[in-house]
Amino acid sequence: MSREVEVGPMFKSTAEASAEEECVAATMAHIAEGKSLVLLHVNCRSNNILEFWNLIDTYNPDVVIGTESWLSEEINNAEVFRDDHITFRRDRCSRGGGIFICVKNYIDCRVLCIDEIFEVIAVEIKGGKPKFSWELIGVYRAPNEDMRVIEN
Repeated sequence: MSREVEVGPMFKSTAEASAEEECVAATMAHIAEGKSLVLLHVNCRSNNILEFWNLIDTYNPDVVIGTESWLSEEINNAEVFRDDHITFRRDRCSRGGGIFICVKNYIDCRVLCIDEIFEVIAVEIKGGKPKFSWELIGVYRAPNEDMRVIEN
């Protein structure tokens, strides 16, 4: 049985912003292991689902940090994300906002914090050797919120 889910702007195309302007791909050299960890940040409100997965296919990131996801707890991960990623989400209880971090499922990771008040997720990514690990933090602050919200 299938059902239709309305999830907001993540699935609505917006013509004013190109995918290249709204995403940042960064590579952190992991010299000791000869590998790179590829990160992709996507403002989901500026992309529809097809554009979102096109970015994933193009850059093949190890980690995706998404902001303004507009997801809610009624939407299952399987409806939006592929099963080759571990997904950590912080949905907003009201309209808009929301963040997520997706990590390829072969990478050792664990959630450090999902803040219940602010839209913040912290995830630890572990390299092959104990001294190689990263703490990645996804944060979304709505334009109308005071900057002090993230300073505390």
